[in-house]
Amino acid sequence: MSKLKILDPACGSGSFLIGAYQYLLDWHRDQYIDDGPEKWVKGRKPRLYQVVGGGWRLTTDERKRILLNNIYGVDIDPQAVEVTKLSLLLKVLEDENSETIKKQLALFNERVLPDLGNNIKCGNSLIGPDFYEGQQMSFLDEEEMYRINVFDWEAEFPEIINPINPPLEKGGKGGFDAVIGNPPYVRIKAMKEWAPLEVEFYKKLYVAASKGNYDIYVVFVERALKLLGSKGRMGYIMPNKFFATDYGKELRKIISERNALACLVDFGHEQVFAKATTYTCLLFLSGSQLASFEYAQVAPSPKILTANLGFEMHPSNLLSEKPWLFMSSSETNLFTKLKQNSIPLLKLPATISRGSSSGNDKIFHVTTHIITK
Repeated sequence: MSKLKILDPACGSGSFLIGAYQYLLDWHRDQYIDDGPEKWVKGRKPRLYQVVGGGWRLTTDERKRILLNNIYGVDIDPQAVEVTKLSLLLKVLEDENSETIKKQLALFNERVLPDLGNNIKCGNSLIGPDFYEGQQMSFLDEEEMYRINVFDWEAEFPEIINPINPPLEKGGKGGFDAVIGNPPYVRIKAMKEWAPLEVEFYKKLYVAASKGNYDIYVVFVERALKLLGSKGRMGYIMPNKFFATDYGKELRKIISERNALACLVDFGHEQVFAKATTYTCLLFLSGSQLASFEYAQVAPSPKILTANLGFEMHPSNLLSEKPWLFMSSSETNLFTKLKQNSIPLLKLPATISRGSSSGNDKIFHVTTHIITK
């Protein structure tokens, strides 16, 4: 656990990194206490100190060490990067006061807050320096290049990803141990208006974006798989629409061919975000091939993280590029019986076409004003 390299490639204000950092802080503190706290309060750099009342806390120096050693983030927005840095630095000083800080400064003669420049960086996680290959550079002004903001993963994180120790995708064992977050949900139709160059680049570089329209979150999933080490895991909260949509076909193919699915928690039509209508899932992928995966469909509640979610195991070969339809064992048995004595609609001697959809709001959305006229 102490050697984990945890990344959020679209860290925003840093909420997921704060959660990961807190988990690591608690884990380290509990490990030191279980091992006998007295041995960890001694030496040149003690890991624990005792507070009034007898409780144990990690020293500021230890909190800094964990942060610099384990937590990494990237975001295309410079302001978001600064907010993430500030949030993490405030976490370092949590529960401290001027007296405890002065004592630790006197002991170690070091600055209180670390420099996070090597951990939290600004750039486009999806576009590397190869973006400029074949581009008409004269068409890209300084403002456009600043907005695109290419990011070189091997140059920015050389100790984690480099030519000597590349990620699994390039035949090596390097890469991050965990890639977490809530990737952006942006339909490519909207991006074409303000980022046409990126849209075309994604189609060329990423399989998940190679055919038709797509949502940018599918590209972030493919990017995460490329950044994972062979024993790494990805965990995203993201839309579940890719289970069955046409634009999700290529992503389903990537995941199924690699047997990468480790766990899937589907929220169905339940809403988990208070101010947004999104149909989400928790998607956990592995950097190595798995023989089976866990699946659960749940409704959100305050106790969801501690509740028994009723996971069911399924073989990895159940998945393919075809739409993913997950059912319980009883539902699967019923569906099998129905199929035995049924004829699929598409095999009937009839022409069946797609019905109305809200792709064109002016045509398919009827307002209250029109109804009451």
